[in-house]
Amino acid sequence: MMGCPPRTPVDLQAVTRDTKVRIRRIVGELEAIEQQTDPIFTQPRDVFLDMVIAQHELEAVISKLRKAWWP
Repeated sequence: MMGCPPRTPVDLQAVTRDTKVRIRRIVGELEAIEQQTDPIFTQPRDVFLDMVIAQHELEAVISKLRKAWWP
């Protein structure tokens, strides 16, 4: 039976710092959308794109966390 290869050490502090930086950036982008004062979005495509990018950023950071703590 083949076993799993040995786990490569992960710098959990670096992963935590990176996660916080990414979340701060995501929150900033989403807050900018929320703080728009127009009654309707003047640039809905830009809003949509910002939300899709935020979603991908969240998925990326979730993946990184999963790999760091649960190999």
